[in-house]
Amino acid sequence: MFMDTRVSLYESPVIIEDREAWEQINLKDAGTIEVEIGFGSGEYLLRRASEYPDRLFIGIEKKSGLITEVAKKVASLNLENIRLLDSCASNVFTYLFPACSLSRAYSLFPDPWPKKRHIKYRLFSTQYLRLLNNRLISGGEALIVTDSEDYCNWVLKQLPCTGFEVESSTIPPQFDTRFERKWLDQDFNTFFRILLRKTEHIEA
Repeated sequence: MFMDTRVSLYESPVIIEDREAWEQINLKDAGTIEVEIGFGSGEYLLRRASEYPDRLFIGIEKKSGLITEVAKKVASLNLENIRLLDSCASNVFTYLFPACSLSRAYSLFPDPWPKKRHIKYRLFSTQYLRLLNNRLISGGEALIVTDSEDYCNWVLKQLPCTGFEVESSTIPPQFDTRFERKWLDQDFNTFFRILLRKTEHIEA
């Protein structure tokens, strides 16, 4: 789940490399906790953490280069309310977050895995949505934004029996992330937004 720390690539205290470091975070006393799944270059995560210094922000990313890049930005901004995890989202939600511990989760422009043979790799399957529901507090929210209408429709089909109230809409650019700018450069100006609110607790 965590990277092999025998030869550490990281020196930043905001990067959680092992379970010992993770257990030093007292989630019960952390108050409001927000999680970004696949934070990329970190633009949105950094803005949220700057705007809400009283909240704890946890970023999940599988690319070590992006993690070290964002850790440097965290240090330059003197942000003390961000922790970064080198792991995949399914492992983190399965093994690290307890039930009813998170206030908000978001994933901006997740990989849509457009080829049929790769659909099994898509995040936000019914099983994963039920796990996400379990980890959110009552009334907690999850935000998914994608450039792919096919992926949006696929996620919406996964939602029955996951304990969420669903709000789906198209939105203009507003997050100023690397992927959003990429699509803007290609004259793509409409994105698909899925907002989920937990209305029923699902046992995972």
